[in-house]
Amino acid sequence: CSPLASPRKQGFGAAPKRMKKPAVPASINDETAEQTIRSLFAVCSHLQNPELYVPSWASVCDVIHNDEDGISSLVASQAIERGDIISFYPVHSIGLRGNNDKKKKKKKKKEVKRSSDYLVFDSEIDGKFFGSERRTTNFCIDFPAMTEHPELRGQSLFLDVNSERVLVPGWVGHLAQRETSKENANCAAIPLQGAAPLCMVIATQDVNEGETLVRDIASNEGEVVLRERITQSGDLALDKYAPQLAELKAFTDMAYPSSRKADEVTSVAKDEETIISKEDEKEATPAPQTFQKINLEYPGLQEFNSDPDIYAVDNFLTAEECDRVIAKCQPHMVPCLTKDSFTGVVGPDEWRTSTETSLPRAETPSIVTKLISLLNCTEEQLEILQVLRYEKGQEFKPHTDGFDGPVTASGFENSGRMITVFTYLNDVRQGGHTNFPKLGFSVAPKKGSAVIHFPATESLQEDGRTLHQGMPAVDEKWLLATWVWQHERTDERYNEKNLPKLSEDVI
Repeated sequence: CSPLASPRKQGFGAAPKRMKKPAVPASINDETAEQTIRSLFAVCSHLQNPELYVPSWASVCDVIHNDEDGISSLVASQAIERGDIISFYPVHSIGLRGNNDKKKKKKKKKEVKRSSDYLVFDSEIDGKFFGSERRTTNFCIDFPAMTEHPELRGQSLFLDVNSERVLVPGWVGHLAQRETSKENANCAAIPLQGAAPLCMVIATQDVNEGETLVRDIASNEGEVVLRERITQSGDLALDKYAPQLAELKAFTDMAYPSSRKADEVTSVAKDEETIISKEDEKEATPAPQTFQKINLEYPGLQEFNSDPDIYAVDNFLTAEECDRVIAKCQPHMVPCLTKDSFTGVVGPDEWRTSTETSLPRAETPSIVTKLISLLNCTEEQLEILQVLRYEKGQEFKPHTDGFDGPVTASGFENSGRMITVFTYLNDVRQGGHTNFPKLGFSVAPKKGSAVIHFPATESLQEDGRTLHQGMPAVDEKWLLATWVWQHERTDERYNEKNLPKLSEDVI
């Protein structure tokens, strides 16, 4: 789901199958590379959906269409400073080609046709374009041989644009005029390092409102890209937009199967894979032991169920806090994505169809204080706060939040989730109940109320009795959720400082 969320387990958690032996990474082959490209394309498609993601630079420029010659151009709609992001290149298709020496020997001096071993595009939207002679390579951007991700090592990527597509604000960088004269250019295309195939167009000098944007392509774009990366323009962009670019990179990282997260490995060697049968599991798993202790003296705490223990706190958050959290997060909601633990393909989460965003602790100190007091934990034991929005028909199918045994995920190493807490941020008249099917009851959403349960024991044995589901919403439902882990977070990649700032409002 969110870029810094934990791996999924039919929703929250790990993969639905349990392994007796540790998984091994996928081998580097064409199948793995093609699979990765499909995942990258799925991620890029979601990012280009304006209903799901709107970049902060979406209104920096206007598209002007010349009816006489049929050519569109970009004009600054406001004053743009050097290092500002003007737009991103749209990604309507991604091509994959290997570095083949035989092909190099046959290289011609003129009219070298582009060829790809593998091309991914949306056949419903772009099939008639990319599958016909109408396709051109006028807006094609090449990426050098990949080295950062083993799945694509030795492969080269390129993105291509359907010039007949409806334009999406923030993704119109291909329309900047192209100029080989460096004197006339005021912007350049720079691939986002480590996040191919995302490519940003940045201002290489100050641009006045109303000025046409002209991209420097020179005679060798690769040299221009390299030069711009080490100039002040590139550095300014990377520094100024660090949170936004980190968020985009986190999305593209989801496409790579050899993630460092132990339960997100894409491929498992067949001779190493063993699924524990139900009988073996019963023999191997002792009866549930003790659970993490919370603050039973917390004001308003009520026992909702015993064995397994489930608690509730009315008015855990005030109405004002709930409203401010929703207002802060609403502009930043993105679809819940998940990576199939066996195919490695990134796409919509079929188990959770809501939208979400990560909520920085620095912007909610009063809420963090309440959580620490209620849950008897430290700040670094809290998983990154997650805000969820369910619109009509959206749901979260039955799932548990825990893991059997220690895992490494979400910045926690050899640890596990001990406590789940979620708080309803609005009143819901119809639908959206949280149902506990094995316990025979459900919880109706009530603004400000928190629900606490324990997905695993202190010895990290998952308690399947806590299976729960978010029933299909009728009225809109908002939730704030987090989890307490057995140990503190240690992976700096999941440091709260890496989260993008949502707003100036500190709750």
